Amino acid sequence: MQKIIARIIGSAQDGGVPQIGCRCTRCDYARTNPEHTRYPASLAIVRPSGKVLVVDVTPSLPRQLDLLRDLPPSRDKVLPDAVLLTHAHVGHYAGLIFFGREVASTKGLPVYCTPRMRHFLESNKPYRYLVERGEIHIKDLKCGETLIYDGALRIIPVEVPHRNEDAETLAFMVKSKRSLFYAPDFDNYTETIDRCIRDSDISMLDGSFWSPEELVDRVFDEIPHPTIMESRERLRGYENRIIFTHMNHTNPVLDRNGLLRAELEKQGFRIAEEGLDIFL
Repeated sequence: MQKIIARIIGSAQDGGVPQIGCRCTRCDYARTNPEHTRYPASLAIVRPSGKVLVVDVTPSLPRQLDLLRDLPPSRDKVLPDAVLLTHAHVGHYAGLIFFGREVASTKGLPVYCTPRMRHFLESNKPYRYLVERGEIHIKDLKCGETLIYDGALRIIPVEVPHRNEDAETLAFMVKSKRSLFYAPDFDNYTETIDRCIRDSDISMLDGSFWSPEELVDRVFDEIPHPTIMESRERLRGYENRIIFTHMNHTNPVLDRNGLLRAELEKQGFRIAEEGLDIFL
């Protein structure tokens, strides 16, 4: 394997599909048709050396890592060599529990995050135990400062607006021969986000909702995300560079044969799917 592969190993909002307690048609269909299961948003970046960098570790991490078994080098265990965290919402960091002594019992696994995210993990059980026992080793990221990973991969953290109750929210510009802007979770577009989209070959963006009307029992303003309806108008001219991810179970673009998805794909946009590879 000569190229860096960024493989999508999760494409749904934090609850995945099917979502706990939901009996909607989409969730029930996924329960009886496992090929329609969606895991919380996550990305695995696999270097030619075989090293695996995972962006966000979710409650579905064990099954998500199984999606990497076909990539060389072959090995008995597929575990990440490092982790990047975007923010402190449960679907993005809760998978850290699998690195504890009850499960994988890793040794000094590098976990890159903001200083506030570090404080959050070091101050709360059970994540505090992982730090104290040396199962994970937290390393600070600073926005705008480039992280050089495994000799050549350049990763630039970019702060994006989101509900930052416990820590800032990051997106990542990942650069090799090609560039990928990974921004799965944010509240609204900013000049910085627009610039990163312009400057990248591929952008994976928050596609949580098609429209606010999906949330019949929630207040959309309390959980703002740019809708795909908004994004497709804003991103005209960049259609072939855009992949939407982090879809809520209510989002009609999850229907692979649906009319809205067909219309979106006809325009050039793509919908993230588990197992989809992006070559960097």
